[in-house]
Amino acid sequence: MENLDPQWTPRSEICMKEKLTEKLVKDLAATGKRYEVRDSVMPGLMVRVAVSGSKSYYFDYRSQDGKRNKYRIGSTDAVALSDAREVARKKGGEVAHGKNLNAEKKEKKRKAEVEKIQKLGIFIEEVWEPWRKAERKRAEEDISRLKLHFGSWYKLPVSQIDKVRVGKWRQKRLEAGISPRTINKDVAILMSVVSKATEHGVVKTNPLKGWKQLKIDTREKVRFLSDKEEERLREVLERREADARKGRDNHNYWLYKRRKPLRPMLTDQMYSDHIYPLIMLAIHTGLRPEELLSIEWKDIDLRHKTVTVRGEIAKSGRTRHVPLSSEGCQVVRRWQRSKDGQQVGLVFPGKTGGIMDRMPRAVTKTIREAKIKDFRPYDFRHTFASRLALGGIDLNTIRELMGHEDISQTLIYAHLTHDHRKEAVARVFG
Repeated sequence: MENLDPQWTPRSEICMKEKLTEKLVKDLAATGKRYEVRDSVMPGLMVRVAVSGSKSYYFDYRSQDGKRNKYRIGSTDAVALSDAREVARKKGGEVAHGKNLNAEKKEKKRKAEVEKIQKLGIFIEEVWEPWRKAERKRAEEDISRLKLHFGSWYKLPVSQIDKVRVGKWRQKRLEAGISPRTINKDVAILMSVVSKATEHGVVKTNPLKGWKQLKIDTREKVRFLSDKEEERLREVLERREADARKGRDNHNYWLYKRRKPLRPMLTDQMYSDHIYPLIMLAIHTGLRPEELLSIEWKDIDLRHKTVTVRGEIAKSGRTRHVPLSSEGCQVVRRWQRSKDGQQVGLVFPGKTGGIMDRMPRAVTKTIREAKIKDFRPYDFRHTFASRLALGGIDLNTIRELMGHEDISQTLIYAHLTHDHRKEAVARVFG
C-alpha cells in the first residue's frame, strides 16, 4: 500500500484497508473516482479521497437504527492522523452509548442557523422576503411598508415582537389619525413575518398568537363620482385635449417656418396621451389601478366587448372577464388610433416601456383641476361598482365583476342597492 499506484482506479464498491500513516495519507492521489482507505488500527477511521484529490478523515459507524453513517472529522491538511484516531475513539464511545453523531451535527447546524436569523431584520431579509416574493405579486409593496413602519424594530429578536409592543405602536397610529383599515393592513404584514418565523423554529410559540385586529365597518360609505363631478372631469379632459391639439399645431407651424420635419397631427379622433383613456377605462371597468396598468392589448376583445384580467395580474390570482360598455369600446378604438393601431404590448406603458408602479400624477392633477375633493384615483373603481349597485345589480354579480374573493368586501355598496328595508319603513311610516 506504501507504493499505491496513482493511476489505479478502485471499484466503487471496494474500500481498501491499510494501517494509515502520515506518509501514506500524503501520497494518496486522485484517480478520477472517489475512493476510501480504512485504517486497520482504529476501527471506523478512514480517509476519503475525492475526485478532485482533496482528502478528509471520516468516522464510519452504524447507528442504533442499523443504518451506516459517516461522520466527517476534517480535512487531512487541518487534522493530524493521531488527532483523527483520538476523535474516532471518542466518537466510537459516544455511538456505543446510543448517540447518532450526524443527527446531532445536523441539529447543531440547524440551531446555529436559527440563532443567526433570530433578529427580525435578518429573518425578514434572508427568509421572509424571498418567500413573499415567490408567493405574492406585489411583495415589494409589502416589504416597503414593513420597513417604513417597523424598520426601527429590525435589530430586535423576533421573540420581542409581542402583543404589548405592537399594541403600543397601534395606539400611537390611532392617535395620529390613521384609519383602522390601514393599521390592520400594516399589522397583517408583520403578523405574516412572525408566523413564518414560528414555522422556522426561530420562536417556539408565536408571540402575536391571539392578536385581535381592529374592528372595521364593512359597510362604510365609499367615495364615488357624482354626475356633476364627472361632468366637470370630462370638461377638464376635453380642454386638456384641445390644448394639446392647439399646442401641436403651433409647434408644427414653428417647425414648418424652419423647414424641419413636422410631427403627426393630432385630430379629435385621437388622444394626446394616456390620461383621458386611462381615466375613462378606470370608470368603465372598475379595474384596480395595478390591474389597469398591467393589461395588454391581447387582453381586450372588442368583438366580444370584454377586458380579461389575467390571474397573473389580478390581486386575487384568478382570471376574470369584465364586459366593456359601448363608450369603453369607443375609448379603446380611439386610443388604438392614437398608437397607430398598436395591438401588442401594454395598453398603458410607462416612459421606459415597462409597467407603471402607480397611477400617473397627471391623473391626480386632473382630478384637482376638476375641483373634485377627497377623491383618489382608486375611487374610480368605487364609481364603477356604485353605479352598478344604483342600477339594481345584485351584490354577487358586483362581487364577480370587481374580483372580490369574498362577498364581505362587496358589502360596502349594499346601501346603494334596492333594499327591502326601505320598503318596510316606507310602508309603515310613509
